[in-house]
Amino acid sequence: MALRFPLLAAVVLATAGSALAIGISNNGTYRTNEGDRAPEEISKNIRIVPPPTGGDLQVSVHTDRTRYHIGDPIRITFGVNHDSYVFIFNTDGTGVTHQVFPNYYDRSNFLRSGKTYYVPDKSYEMEVTGPQGNNTISIVAVQQDFPFLADWRRYTVEDPYPASREGATALVRRIESFRTEPSALEMQALRPAPRKQLWANDSIDFYVMGIYQYPQKEYKVARYGSLDVDTYPSNARIYIDSDYFGRSPQTIDRLTIGYHRLRLTKEGYVPYECNIYIKGNETKQLDLTLKETPLEPGYSRSDKPIDGGGTWGFLTPDRE
Repeated sequence: MALRFPLLAAVVLATAGSALAIGISNNGTYRTNEGDRAPEEISKNIRIVPPPTGGDLQVSVHTDRTRYHIGDPIRITFGVNHDSYVFIFNTDGTGVTHQVFPNYYDRSNFLRSGKTYYVPDKSYEMEVTGPQGNNTISIVAVQQDFPFLADWRRYTVEDPYPASREGATALVRRIESFRTEPSALEMQALRPAPRKQLWANDSIDFYVMGIYQYPQKEYKVARYGSLDVDTYPSNARIYIDSDYFGRSPQTIDRLTIGYHRLRLTKEGYVPYECNIYIKGNETKQLDLTLKETPLEPGYSRSDKPIDGGGTWGFLTPDRE
């Protein structure tokens, strides 16, 4: 019966110092040991040759890379040349061993010969955790489903990858204890029959590095902008934050980003004031028309010339 379980952000190995972690990427399916574990689709740009069939029992295991950073995803590829039950273990850099397959999320460890299988499958994800150092993936294949193999199928949601004291070594020792060989006290043929092959194994190493440090990009934040002031009439005095910057028209550079107080004055015209906002690496354009100061009765504008050109521009009493 297929069951669905909620999406999990990360399920980390419960034992400290473990080398693997699991994340659930989508809804998975629970399978029993009697079910045939379907292989995952092979990527189009990768060709994996299935193991040959026939001959002595053989098993092979590979990882998609030889070096990983902590947090990198990992995929284990394996296969057998005879229908077998397969167990996979990982030993981290400190010597701690965990059973990687079968596990709580991937329970069916019966493999068909000549097919390529993956851990993890599509129902979950697996990533590398610390500690740093050399890791060894060990795989054991056994054709007979001995009753004691139930001891290697004890996993829970709290401990999906149970720790194993000796990993593949302990499993092989247990398998060998069930070998039925003739006793030394019994009569034997002059040429004893070859020992029956009960199991096969393989292993591969990979190295776990520290967390990858992505190079930090330097972002240069603009600090200054410009202000272009043009008035009609021209020659108005420009004050920014009470500081004098000359007369219009004029472009004022290197103004700090933010709000500033602008004031324009010219003789005979009403002073102009406003708040302006300067953006980084931009020039703010201001085209302003100043208003003349209203004349009081009995006064007129002076057009008396001054040295350097222009007029005084202030009001003088009318003369008869």
